[in-house]
Amino acid sequence: MNFLQVDESNRAAVFRFLSRHEHTCVQLVERVRLRKFDGIFAILDNARTVTGVLSVRHTVLHCLPDARDKKKQAAFKIRLAEFLCDKKISCVNGEAVSSSLIIDMLSEQNKTPLQVNEYQLMTLRSTVLKNTQNASPSKQSRFMHSVLPNWHVVCCCENDADALMPLQAAYETEEVTPACRETNAAVVRKNLERLLQTEYVIALQNACGEFVAKAHTNAIGVNYAQIGGVYTMPHYRDRHYASLLVEIMVQHIVQSKRRPVLYVRTANEQAKKIYASLGFAKSLGYTIAYF
Repeated sequence: MNFLQVDESNRAAVFRFLSRHEHTCVQLVERVRLRKFDGIFAILDNARTVTGVLSVRHTVLHCLPDARDKKKQAAFKIRLAEFLCDKKISCVNGEAVSSSLIIDMLSEQNKTPLQVNEYQLMTLRSTVLKNTQNASPSKQSRFMHSVLPNWHVVCCCENDADALMPLQAAYETEEVTPACRETNAAVVRKNLERLLQTEYVIALQNACGEFVAKAHTNAIGVNYAQIGGVYTMPHYRDRHYASLLVEIMVQHIVQSKRRPVLYVRTANEQAKKIYASLGFAKSLGYTIAYF
């Protein structure tokens, strides 16, 4: 078992491997698609065949099917521990079984997570995907839908960063920042600017011009796109605004010839019911751990 830096010479082989597991690792696929190879390694067996892929920067993104193989798990864990022992890791993000193996391995090195969040990964059902593909595309513009008089769903651009900041900061404080840390405004701004530059971002704007709800793609792969950042300001909740935004996101992703996936906190029964009503079904477990 060897670790090889991903570059142009092996990108095609890495893509072939990832394509079989893409719905579990869309963020990793996006990085390879965009040729952001820094910190990405292919795991090769003795026959030089790709058996896993890791992005190891401060956040570990992973596609590690061998973590589920009981016969290979022990040897795999030892070799992975050797590879990661000198890496500075602040987050592990990915499919639950593989994440659990990495978390256990790091714990044995006295690197205990500060917080572990468990999610369900949900994928748009095939029947809903087909029906959406066959539906007539809606007109797309900056002001895409009228919700209430003088309310609009807006396709956001970089010029909207200032107006979106309060919404993004509230989202990261409530949904992203571990309880043991404080939200960093500079980091929020950097994350938001990256999203507006590289992802598809929509937001609900009220009659006063304020953004009160949002959703965006977390990552755009080859065959899948991951929806994330779904958030509504507390005093505007229970009015189906989040459902509307996710439905619009689904239409956009399907029109781009990709299949939508998302993850939702395992304990959030209301959100799971909403996503199920929109055509999503549970695929597997998903874990994000903060160190």
